[in-house]
Amino acid sequence: MSKSINEYYSEKMKNLLEMQAQKDSVARLSSPSDKSDGRGYYDDFRNRVAGDRRVRGQAGQKNGTKSGADTKKTADQKNSGQKAERSKVTPEQTARDKREERLREIEAMKNAKRARRFRKIRDTVISVGLICAVFIVMCVVVYRLLFVISDVKAEGSVRYTSDELVRASGVKEGEHLFSFSSKEVGQLIMLRCPEIADVDVERTPPGDIVFNVTEEAPAFYAEFYGEYRMLSPTLRVLGSVTENDAKERGCIKLVIPDIRRANAGLTPDFANVRDDTYIYEVTEAVLNSVLCDRAGTLDLGDKYNMTLTVDGKYILKLGNSESVATKLRIAAAVLEDEMFDRDIKATIDVTDLSETSVVEDQGLVID
Repeated sequence: MSKSINEYYSEKMKNLLEMQAQKDSVARLSSPSDKSDGRGYYDDFRNRVAGDRRVRGQAGQKNGTKSGADTKKTADQKNSGQKAERSKVTPEQTARDKREERLREIEAMKNAKRARRFRKIRDTVISVGLICAVFIVMCVVVYRLLFVISDVKAEGSVRYTSDELVRASGVKEGEHLFSFSSKEVGQLIMLRCPEIADVDVERTPPGDIVFNVTEEAPAFYAEFYGEYRMLSPTLRVLGSVTENDAKERGCIKLVIPDIRRANAGLTPDFANVRDDTYIYEVTEAVLNSVLCDRAGTLDLGDKYNMTLTVDGKYILKLGNSESVATKLRIAAAVLEDEMFDRDIKATIDVTDLSETSVVEDQGLVID
């Protein structure tokens, strides 16, 4: 329809007015007394207009149905086109797509597994860390509150009192039971109390400490800076002593090379000796010899001409420190000879193991 609704109704109204005018003219001519006002015509007109509207509505619905059908047809065509395009995909492309999808699934599974493993390790590390932290805190608390020294004493010494040994250790009540090294404390006690040979530290929780000490039996004595000092079997410098007291205690007198220093509790530091090993070898051999109890003076001043007096009557010439233990055994065997039953003085030379000589000399002077 090319006309608009307003034009349509205007034209209809114009036609109606023309028809009404014609009808009125005819009515006046035919029956001047007819007083009809034309209401029936207007009702008829309204009915026709309503009928035209219904017709136009039905026509619009038909057009809409047609448009929907066209839209559906267009969608079906599009889907058909997509299906046609999908139908054009080759089997190789499909297999490749499936492989790629499977690889993505496998990679996703691996990532999830790694994530689970990481979370598990993380949780384990955190748990272990927390347990260790709690354990450390508990240990610190127990260490600081429980293991506190309340009693310290020393046992096993005749030369020193318990209080002297405790003071020498430096350990005091109120300190922690494990706050010091047993080895260091033992060395400190032996340094400050030279006649102590060994210290065993016994800790008894929660706070008792006992120093079990072993005294050093002096084996030698020697002169240091104008006074005599006792020496242990390992030549540790011990306390001062007089010569008569040292002899009464059975100590062997040593004549040693010049010393640089001799601190109590330590071995002497010899001044002009490059290698003092021979001194320790000879003293050890004498202590292990059957002549130990009969020995008087061991002269170590000359490394190549060492001597040892025996019984206050015999001088053993030892020479150097080579095979010194064998030399002492030979000298002991020689002294078993019946010639030494007489009260004589003699020099026994065992410097050369292949040839031993004995020279009797009643005028021999022996310290």
